[in-house]
Order: sequence, then C-alpha cells, then structure tokens
Amino acid sequence: MNLNRYHLKEGSYDFNVVHLHQQEIGVVVTEEMGHFLLIDAKDSSEMFLLSALIKHCHDTNDVLYFRRGSPENADLFIFNGAVTPLNRKLSKEVKSALNRHKPIRKYELAVENREIDVFWDTWESWKYEKQLRIDVGQDLTLLNASRLGLELLTHSCELLATSYAGHTHFNWYSTSKSPELIIRNIARNN
Repeated sequence: MNLNRYHLKEGSYDFNVVHLHQQEIGVVVTEEMGHFLLIDAKDSSEMFLLSALIKHCHDTNDVLYFRRGSPENADLFIFNGAVTPLNRKLSKEVKSALNRHKPIRKYELAVENREIDVFWDTWESWKYEKQLRIDVGQDLTLLNASRLGLELLTHSCELLATSYAGHTHFNWYSTSKSPELIIRNIARNN
C-alpha cells in the first residue's frame, strides 16, 4: 500500500504524519458514551492493514492520522507520546496544516497476512499494563501509546485478523483515566 507521508513543522515540533481516510482503508472510529473508543475494521485484510500501520508508527515514530468519513465518526491520531507530545490543540493545527501541505513522498507499506506467534510465546501481561493513554472526544481522539503499547496493538490486530476472537478490550492496558479501547473485526465479531 502506498501512503501519503507529510513532514510538518508546527512551532517547536518537527515530525512526520501519515494521513489516511477511514472509509478508504475500511476502518471506522467511533466514541460511545465517553467511556468507549471503538475501532472497527471490516474484515481480516483491513485488520492486517491496521496492524501494519501501527507497526509503521512503532518503527518510524510517525504520527498516524485517520480522517473520519462522517460526522458520526471521530478523527483518530495514533502516536508515541514520548517522541511526539501531541495534544488536542496541536492535533487541530496538524489537521489544518495537512490541507496546506503536499506529501513529501509516497511511502510503500508492506502488509503481511500472517500473525507472528513469537510475541505471544514471550507474553508477560505486567510488561504491557498502562501502556495506552486515550483522550476521547466526539470528533477527535488521541491514542498515545508507548513503544510497548504500539507493539501490543500491532500483535493484537494480527491476532484478530487470524483468529475468530472478533474483538479485544484494552482497558487493562490503559491508564485508569482512559476510556476503554475496543478493536473489532466486524466480520468475525459475533
């Protein structure tokens, strides 16, 4: 898959943003009752794509921006907060800056259609506790994940793509003030 990658310099911040449209990649992000953030993927191929995007964020420290397709959905930013300290104000500046800038280059993303089992062989739940910080609003959501949090999300998406688990809840891995994150493979969510 080819991605549009932008280099933005806003104030003292200097970072790259991968800009995606939710309806084009088969992912929908919604907020429910202020307590739940739902990331719905149509089926396994979209879930593998989501996994590859999160892995890209982990490997490059790029910010992922998923633009919503309708007013019922929410824009989503996924980023490593230790590298890019994004907040609501800066994220709104990023959204408007993307309208003024052209992509610096097309980035080719390799999407693998398999799960890497080695991750689950060395799984220790205590390592991943409180690795996600989620700031949810009706129209804008920030998912601030540490490197371990991004690794957890990557492999969880791969697992959802290859299994019939359907969905996964991340409230145990979020801070106590974060809403619960639920990622669902809609085609396999019974």
